[in-house]
Amino acid sequence: MSETFTDRWGVPVLAADAAAVPLLDQAIEDLVSLAGDPVGGAGAALAADGELALARIFLAYLSLYATTHESGAGASELLKPLAAVADGPAEAAAGLAAGRELHHLEAARAWAGGDWRAATRALERALLANPRDLLALKVAQDLYFFLGDRKELRDVVARVLPAWPDSDPAWGFVQGMYAFGLEENADYRGAEEAARRALARGPKDVWAVHALAHVFEMEGRLASGVSFLTSSAPDWRDSYFAVHNWWHLGLYQLELGRADEALALYDERIRAVRSTEWLDVVDAAALLWRLALYGTDVGARAAELAADIADVVGTPTYVFNDWHAVMVFGLAGDHARVAQVVAANEDLAAPANRRAAERAGRALLTAFSAFAAQEPRVAVDLLTEVRSEAHAVGGSHAQRDVIDLTLIAAAARSGQAGLARALVTERVARKPPAEPSARALLLANGGDEAWLAW
Repeated sequence: MSETFTDRWGVPVLAADAAAVPLLDQAIEDLVSLAGDPVGGAGAALAADGELALARIFLAYLSLYATTHESGAGASELLKPLAAVADGPAEAAAGLAAGRELHHLEAARAWAGGDWRAATRALERALLANPRDLLALKVAQDLYFFLGDRKELRDVVARVLPAWPDSDPAWGFVQGMYAFGLEENADYRGAEEAARRALARGPKDVWAVHALAHVFEMEGRLASGVSFLTSSAPDWRDSYFAVHNWWHLGLYQLELGRADEALALYDERIRAVRSTEWLDVVDAAALLWRLALYGTDVGARAAELAADIADVVGTPTYVFNDWHAVMVFGLAGDHARVAQVVAANEDLAAPANRRAAERAGRALLTAFSAFAAQEPRVAVDLLTEVRSEAHAVGGSHAQRDVIDLTLIAAAARSGQAGLARALVTERVARKPPAEPSARALLLANGGDEAWLAW
């Protein structure tokens, strides 16, 4: 028989065995800190207490982070026992309704059903009831990231900041989350301050490291970014998120004109383990595409990556992933697979993915397909039209920056001197240190230095 306990953050949790609650707490902290083994920890908690509903829901969340059709089906299976209770007689559901579990169950079921916006609404209700629900806060911010909703990415944390005083052991994690939200809303000074507060509390806070890496990227502080990630690597290199931080280092190196070093990072860090998790595949694809834009021959590596992901590109679930699959297959010259991915996104059922595809995703798939097929004018027309809506596909400003880079390259390849000049000028006005790399990009794609003269 379950009763109410409190987790390490003081939030109620239903459990039959009090000893299982700390196991779940640690698994949640592993997710928030991007360290340890959240899947194993949640599994251990559920094994210790089969009635620990939040552990079952948490395992469903962890499955859903994979953003595949199969992971959604797996999450739905995990949730079936709880869904049967929640949908049954009111007296049977009373236990869930009495705690935070019902909000989380609603969120997980909505996410598994492809309605990510409905999932965030359920999580917001959880946070209204318990502002110190660290699991709800983390999952909500990540879903806002997948949705490309930069305002809520920041404000979901802002709304609960007073619930997390600086005396709290988890205060640093919340500061790191807030830092990323501030950065995505172009408050770079606020973001850097919050990230450094988080890192002063916990140097191994990988999300805070990541937020500060974004600040360096957006401001073009490339040497500082290289120094920071290189010196802090011992604190995060064992994280399951490490590939993404290595990817950020690769961006700095590439923009500094050190393509060989960026390529070495790809070989030695980003694809040292040939992961087929989309979190890692996206980073590999994005770095290869950028390297190719700057004139590096990545054909063999792209062919290898295309072979690695051939069996994981299936039913469309997240157009952001499919966009990067188009990059991989396009670089590998597998235009038939590119066409299959594009066609598969024409008729979508899941609400969140359908809306993202309609607003920007399909245009991005077609534009990058055209660029890979040596049709730069088609790419220019599509990218010029869609880039202001591209946030709808999710990801960060740094990840979507590949759109502007590809547009400059396409303008150069199609001989559109005036457009190329305008795009480079715009980019340099926004980030002055980007001028040398923008000029290099223009020249790598057949443009002429004279085009940039006013």
